[in-house]
Amino acid sequence: MELLLLILIGGGFALWISNRDLKARLDAIERRLEGSEAPASPASAGAPMEPEVPYTVTYQRREPARTAVPAETGVQDRAETPPPERVIEIGDEPEREREEPERERESVGALFERLVGGRLLIWLGGIALVVAAVYLIRYSIEIGLVTPAMRMAGAALFGLVLLGAGEASRWKMADDPRIDQVLVGAGIAVLYAAAYGSHSLYGLIGTGAASAAMLAITAVALGLSLRHGAPTAVMGLIGGFLTPALVGDSSSGPVPLLAYLGLLDLAIFLIAWRRGWTWLAAAAVALSFVWSAFLLFLEPEDALASGMFVILLAIGASLARPGDGRALGLIQPLLIGIVQLAFVAARSDLGFLGWLQFGALAAASLVLAALRKEYRAAPAVALAFGLLVLLGKAGVRTDPFVLHAAVALTMIFGLGGLALALALALRQPGRLWTAVAAGGFAGPLLVARAAWPALLDLPVWGAIAAGLALGPATLIWLARGWASASAPAELGLLTAGAAAALLLGAAIWDLAPGEWVVTGWMAVALLLTLAARRLGDLALATVAAATAAAAAARAVSLVPELSTAAITALIGLPALAVDLPTARDALFALALPAVLLTGVRLAMPELPLGARRALAPVAGLFALAAAYVWFKQGFGLASEEDFVARGFLERTILTQALFAAGWLFASGRLKLPRIEPAMLRLAGTALTALAAARLVWFDLVMHNPAFDAQWVGATPVLNLILPAYLLSAAWLYAARRRYKDAARSGFWLAAFLAALVAGAMLLVRQAFQGPILTGPELPIGEMYGYSAAGIVVALALLLGGVRLPDKALRLAGLILLTATMVKVFLVDASELEGVLRILSFLGLGVVLIGIGRLYGPILRAELGAGEPARGQAHG
Repeated sequence: MELLLLILIGGGFALWISNRDLKARLDAIERRLEGSEAPASPASAGAPMEPEVPYTVTYQRREPARTAVPAETGVQDRAETPPPERVIEIGDEPEREREEPERERESVGALFERLVGGRLLIWLGGIALVVAAVYLIRYSIEIGLVTPAMRMAGAALFGLVLLGAGEASRWKMADDPRIDQVLVGAGIAVLYAAAYGSHSLYGLIGTGAASAAMLAITAVALGLSLRHGAPTAVMGLIGGFLTPALVGDSSSGPVPLLAYLGLLDLAIFLIAWRRGWTWLAAAAVALSFVWSAFLLFLEPEDALASGMFVILLAIGASLARPGDGRALGLIQPLLIGIVQLAFVAARSDLGFLGWLQFGALAAASLVLAALRKEYRAAPAVALAFGLLVLLGKAGVRTDPFVLHAAVALTMIFGLGGLALALALALRQPGRLWTAVAAGGFAGPLLVARAAWPALLDLPVWGAIAAGLALGPATLIWLARGWASASAPAELGLLTAGAAAALLLGAAIWDLAPGEWVVTGWMAVALLLTLAARRLGDLALATVAAATAAAAAARAVSLVPELSTAAITALIGLPALAVDLPTARDALFALALPAVLLTGVRLAMPELPLGARRALAPVAGLFALAAAYVWFKQGFGLASEEDFVARGFLERTILTQALFAAGWLFASGRLKLPRIEPAMLRLAGTALTALAAARLVWFDLVMHNPAFDAQWVGATPVLNLILPAYLLSAAWLYAARRRYKDAARSGFWLAAFLAALVAGAMLLVRQAFQGPILTGPELPIGEMYGYSAAGIVVALALLLGGVRLPDKALRLAGLILLTATMVKVFLVDASELEGVLRILSFLGLGVVLIGIGRLYGPILRAELGAGEPARGQAHG
């Protein structure tokens, strides 16, 4: 069965090689048939059919011209003749096929006839001869006709007869080369079968003799391929690479096998170069890699020997140019070799030698990539596999050569890539070397440092990282002229900048105290931003923005107490000083990064997706958080008693500071360099909204002094309620006047009215309760005070609405006045008697009449202003 399988595989592949030219020609004919209109058939037009003109087709051999062999050698090389053309003889006038378009537009049936009758039958006949030989031997075995030695001798004789018949056919039937190709191919297959059967089936010959016989057959097949074409070469190729598997001696070690494979590859490459068969060389390389992959998983000595073979094969196949060289570029022998040697380096039993072999081919990949453009991806692939193996071995923490491997990878890809980048600085490929060099400088150290930090002391790691950062810095300087208006984001600068940022960040992590890490990272971001601004490259600016984002994330992680305090404060728990970061932590984690981040924002060129715009809010948030922590720590609320005594004062100062800052930014009075006025107005709006949210949530809902005991001051009117609520109302109304759209104006109006009414009522409460407003008693005078305060505030709103003018204020005043009247009639009147009740209603009546008298002209004026509009509408 093994013999039959070998024969079928070889015959099928040879058949494919023989017919691929015919398939291409048939496809071309079909395309021409589809693209042209077929002439009208005579039969369809009713015309009588003309008799078919008989013709004969004469085939002549087509082979590439070669150097003529001197006459004295006695050998005639038929390939000396120029490539002939097929001639069609019609009557007595031969014509060239390309001049007869009707010949090309033949029917599908004619095409099938030429394919099967003219091509396939001959090759099927050759395969049938080989199968007949196999079955003949099998039948002789079954009936005991001859001895095993005679059977194998007969098979060998039959193979030689087929070879002779093929040679004879070459001379006798020169018009059709397929016959001699079939006979020679069948003879080669039968000879392989005879050698294999003599060794494996009957033991007539030893391993050495069988190997020698199959080697000789392979040599004969490859030699005959120069005379009989590709099918014979295919038989030699398959048989040559199957010989070690069929009759090889497993006890002899891998060296003889690898030497045999090397000689076989050399012979096949010579034939491929001689005939221009690039596919043959590519197939030989692929089969050689199959053998080497098998050997890589054997004993250490066998694996190392196979590794040396892989190095030679990968380099040799990459440098060789048999034929046009495209097929070898397609299978990428260099990449295959890199992958296989990565497995060698990953083996734990090979140690330094495994790393050495991988490093040798990795270094060769740089040179080959510089010489051949089809191998440009090889250095990046080698670096990726090297880092992957390094990560695995460093993670296991048992390989003593991890540090040596990291140094070697840095030298090969970092220094080697830098050298090539310098050499190719003025050409486009230099950008690829910049990326490879950047990965070589940063990758090995970062992988080893992350996976096995105990290899070196932290200061040593940091010093090495700082020193290696000079490499990417050189690459940035080298790539300074590559960015352009059409391509402002340069790949070389992106990779070099990322490598520099990672190395400097690692150095700061290992060398600087923990509290300085965020500041150091933000300084790196500022340095990269200045470089991006100087070079005019968006890729480097993107790296700077990413570095700043990493620093900001680290800063947030350093002050978790701030986030916790903010969450607990929202649910009503006071944020005490002991619950917040220290002032020193706020300096290093918030304030200094905010200053540097502001510098990054000012120097940063415009980035896609608005990344540059996001820097200013982050810097402002950090600065605000730092100021909040410092203020809270300075105020020093350490207990509930402190909160009762100074909590309302602290909250009022913070809220008023936010309102003042919001007004300053939003009013346009503040001018900052390189900051757009729109950004300042947006910041002012955000600060005002934050102050309003604090006022509503903390001072009106969660910690309203009327319900939560807090000291507000002992003096009536002139106490903390005045700035906390009434001054806040003034800020809110000023914000409302700045925004004309209904949505935002309505928000500010609602907040303004809430602060105004609450402040007025709390002033009344303070006048009767004193500095703490949570007393249980509600005197009758306090009830009347609320009514009086409501009337005063309503009058103020009405007058303000008329004076400004602001109709919303007038409506708010009317609503408040209505609510106050309802309270007076339903609540206050029931508590008064005699003269006090009379005076109360008398005063209320006078006030209401006065308000009505004031409101009448306003309404008539508005009605008069609307009449022309209505008249125009009716007209």
